[in-house]
Order: sequence, then C-alpha cells, then structure tokens
Amino acid sequence: MSSHSFRVDSSVKNVTLHVTGILTECILTSPSEQSLSLLSEEGPLAELERFEGLYRIRLLSPIQPGQWKLQAKNDGHLTFNVIGDSSVDFLYYFATVNNETHPGLARVEGSPVAGVPAFLVLAVTDLAPDEEASFSHVTLLGADRESLQQVMLNLSSSSSSYSVTELVGWVEVVPRVPFCVRLTGRDSRGNKLERVSTEMVQPTHVQIQVLSVPRLVPGHSTIVNFNILNHGPARLFSLSANDDCGYLHKREPHRFHVAEQGSFHGLVDLFTPATAQSGATVTLTLTVNALDSPDSNYAVAYLTVVPPDPDTSPPSCSATRVQSTCPSICNESNWIISLVVSDRGRSGLAALQLQKGEGILTLFHSPPPTEDSLGEAQPDPDQQQAHRDKTTSGGHHHHHRHKARLEKGDPPLNVSEWAPSSSQPLWVRYTSSCCSAQAELLVWDTAGNMKRCHLTSGQQRQLRDRSIETNGARQITLRGVFSLLLVLLWSSLL
Repeated sequence: MSSHSFRVDSSVKNVTLHVTGILTECILTSPSEQSLSLLSEEGPLAELERFEGLYRIRLLSPIQPGQWKLQAKNDGHLTFNVIGDSSVDFLYYFATVNNETHPGLARVEGSPVAGVPAFLVLAVTDLAPDEEASFSHVTLLGADRESLQQVMLNLSSSSSSYSVTELVGWVEVVPRVPFCVRLTGRDSRGNKLERVSTEMVQPTHVQIQVLSVPRLVPGHSTIVNFNILNHGPARLFSLSANDDCGYLHKREPHRFHVAEQGSFHGLVDLFTPATAQSGATVTLTLTVNALDSPDSNYAVAYLTVVPPDPDTSPPSCSATRVQSTCPSICNESNWIISLVVSDRGRSGLAALQLQKGEGILTLFHSPPPTEDSLGEAQPDPDQQQAHRDKTTSGGHHHHHRHKARLEKGDPPLNVSEWAPSSSQPLWVRYTSSCCSAQAELLVWDTAGNMKRCHLTSGQQRQLRDRSIETNGARQITLRGVFSLLLVLLWSSLL
C-alpha cells in the first residue's frame, strides 16, 4: 500500500484530492489520527466521487490544519494531486545585481544559469488583513521532491494595503538539475505554512540579454540589440525571433558560434507600419537553442508604439557658389548665387516661392553644370514680362523634367508635383541684375515649418542667411545694402 501525505494550514479552503488508477483500498487519516476507509464507508472527514479510473476526494468542513495522509492500494500506476483555495500564495523570479544608473536588482529573463549564484525574489500574498504570517526560508526541491538547497529569506518591502510582502534570498549556486520552489513559514498561531510552486525550473548554460527596449515609431524601422552569453563549452547556437504583430523585418544571423565562456552580439530589425496605433504594445520573444544539447533560453521585450516626434525644424539654405562683380553702372551686369535647399526635419520639402527680387530663380533636381550655373544672362525687361505672362496668367510654372523657374509673383511651387522625392535636397540658382541687390526665398516643409532665405549681391562665398521661422520673429539684414551704397558713393566722388 502506497502512502501520500500533504499539509493543510488554516488559510486553505476547498481542499480536493484527485487520484487516478484502479484502487482496491483507500484510507484517509486526519492530523488528529482519525481514519476513514473511503471505498467502504462514509464519515465526517471527506466524501468520495468515483469515475472511470478517477477518484475525487473532497475534505469536509471544518478542515483540520496539519499533516494529512492518504494510503492507497491499487492495480498498476497511480497519480496523486491535491488542490485548494488560499489567500497565501507567491510569485518569484531570479535576479542579479544591477550596477548601472539605478543600482539594485535586475530581473533575469528566462531560465536561470546553472552553477552560478543568483538572488531569488519572492512576492508573497499574506493571510487575511486580521491575520499575520511570517516566512523564513525556501527550499529548492528536485524532481523527486528531494531537498537540493535551503535559501534563507530577508524582508525587502511590504504593502499593507495589498497584503503583499517582498522577500529576497541568496542562492549560492543555482542547481544544475530541474527544481521547484517550496516556501515555508508560520501563521500568527505558530501553525506551519507551506506553498510549493507548480512549475519546474529548467536551469541552463546559455543566457540571452536584450540590451535596450527602443520605442516603435509608425513608418520607421527599429533595431533591437541583444547579447548571447555562453556559460558552457564552445558550440553552435540558433536564434529564433517572433513578435505578435508581424513587425519583424529580418533577423541575423540564424546560426552562430560562441566560444567557451564567450558572448555574441546580434540584432533584430522591426518595421512599424504607418497605420500602427499609438500606445499599442508589441511583444518580441527571442529564443536561443544550443545545437548539441537541450540548453536553451529566452528573453521577452515589450515594445511600445509612440507617435513620431513633431517636426519643428525649418528647412535650410546653404550657399555653394557666388558670382557678384557689380560695377557702378548696375544695369550692365548680373549677380548669381547658387545654393542647396533641404529639410532638416524628416517631413520633407513642400513648396518654394520667390517672395522678393526682380531676378529668376531656377531649381534643379541635381547640381547643375558649372558653366550652366554661371553662363545664363539676366533677361531684359521685355523677356521678363513675357515670362511672367506665361507663368502667372495660366497659374502654371514654366518648367520641364529637370528644372523649374520661379519669379516674384508666381504661386508657390509644389515640390511633390515636380521633384522625385521631397526628402531629397534641391539645387537652386538665383540670377538678377545688379540693380536689384536683394531677394527673398520662402521654403516650406510638409510639417508647415517655413524658412526665409535672404539673398544679397554682397554675399561672397557664403549665404547671408537670416532665418525667420513661423514664430513671428523678423530679422532683416541690411549690411549688403549699406555696402552697395558705400560703393556707389565712393564711385561718384571719384
């Protein structure tokens, strides 16, 4: 006859035993040594329900706290299981010391590493508010419920409002065989309390660490970096990555070699679609397996989708070439400036307009030939008027595939309708008579940011750029005008 024992404390209610097999005799004994033969008689201790190969035994109230025993005689194999309801329970995880920005304990994702020390952190739900319990230690139990190691516990924190106590213990060496955790303590009356975890911990010799948990931005790619730490001999590993939203773009590599006590750095790439909902959480699971042994481990990262940061940076204008040799008689020569217009944010260029100036603004998809950029003469007034008639009367800009032209009075040029990509820079050349010494170019990006680019004939080798964003601040530079007036005054005196 086989014998099975189990402990019931004062916090346990609704205790039920499940026995599978073919029983020929079954005797239940209470902590007070009162016995009941369940197959042949009824009594105050328990009631029996019998099914095909299954016996369900329910303890009757009041349930005596203490050690119970079930003796059974059977034909063949027998399994025994006890379940009950209790306010006392616990969760646990393994941790290591974290010496980074916030010192403390860092939770170990996945399985603990065998043969190395670790902290064991437990969150225990206590008895009812009017009762108290204290817990002294946990025992690491092997597959046959043999004691592998006893771990003493220290109080870390407690919460009276939620009756949750956090306890921490130091595991000198994590066992190399599967084990479960048994928590031991006593209630306020000195009665013994025990709880055993239902799952078996599978120690391993490989560890995977997610180095950072980045944010996911709709319409953008995100890289998640990780390290593989090999606590065993040199060998090959394989990595698999999965997420619950299908954002994984690629992973590299699938198989890799890690030296003894060595490490390997890898990454996975996720692409978040533009339609992703802000605030959503994506669960990324990384699993590493040794190819020559059952060693494996995993890490889970929870990535949050956040709205993209607003683009508050206006576009920029940068001079690339200046030709300005204006004589005293202004209508006999031109001045030319070439510049690059680009968007410093990520929204892209939207539109350009020549706000001030009597010259012609020419836009290119790519840098124009040097001779073309310097060899175009300023058209005479009749040609300029003819050009205005073409561009303003029909509401269309005069441009072809590779370049476009703007004059003062033209509506803004829509970059998306002309340029192949609004995120690419545009090359701009402004040509004007020396009689018109200033011009102003307005540039917008798709986020609504605006840049005022001031052009003057006195700009030598750099663009005199006084940016005015859409916040209403105006900065006007007159240094070029003053320089031109001084030149004219000096010429007249001569």
